[in-house]
Formats: sequence, structure tokens, C-alpha cells
Amino acid sequence: PTRYLVNDACVLAKKPNVHGSIFQFEGQATVFYPGKGPCYRCLYPEPPPADMAPSCQEAGVLGVLPGLIGVIQALETIKLILGKGDSLVGKLICFNTLGMEINTLKLKADPACPMCGEKPTIKELIDYEEFCSLRASHPAHAA
Repeated sequence: PTRYLVNDACVLAKKPNVHGSIFQFEGQATVFYPGKGPCYRCLYPEPPPADMAPSCQEAGVLGVLPGLIGVIQALETIKLILGKGDSLVGKLICFNTLGMEINTLKLKADPACPMCGEKPTIKELIDYEEFCSLRASHPAHAA
């Protein structure tokens, strides 16, 4: 749910989201920039069921992978701040560290995207604890 919350907040605030993800021996990085390319929901409109998306703790992650993807995110952030170079807006860079393969995929905005499409249906931040049927451990959020 965090990825969706960050995406939605960035789209509503019209701010770029320098995104990275990791899983086992693979990592990805991109920049979701409202009005300039797709958002996270263009690719993944709804969160998957919890049992289909294991955490890094459950699935494992190669120890150096967060650093590798983090450096890419830092570089993209610096390029955006300075207005220099070609950013990863509309592109997804994929790293497979087992085969040492790097691929770049082109991404397109989805006109039917519920967040940034032609007729968006999401116009405010969603309460993700309620949306995902999570129970807050904090007493202030208890029912």
C-alpha cells in the first residue's frame, strides 16, 4: 500500500516520484512524473493480494541490491534538481544481477488510469489501513 500512497500523493501534488524496487536478485528504477509520463497506477492499477506480494524479509534480497538501486535513485534526483541529462521518466531500468543483465523498457501512460488518466476516479488520498483491512497497532487508530 505504501507505493500507492506515495504515488497518489505525488500525482496530487504534481511532484516527481523517483521510484525503486527490489526483489531477491532483481531491481528496478524509474521516475514517475505527473504530466510527463505514466504514474505507478498506470502500470499497477490496484495492489495485489497480500499473499501474492511477499515482503523482502520473506523472499530475501541480495545485500548490495538496495545500494545499487538507491544510487540510481540518487542520480535521478540530482538530474531532476539540476535539470540536466535524460531522466528515467517514461523508462524503467531493470537489473538482473544473477545474469548481470540491464534492460530498459519504455513506459506509457494509461488513458484509463484511475489516478492520472483522462477521467481520474481517485481525487484524494485513500485511507490505506481501511482499504487494505489492516488493523493499526497504535491505540489512536484502534476501532
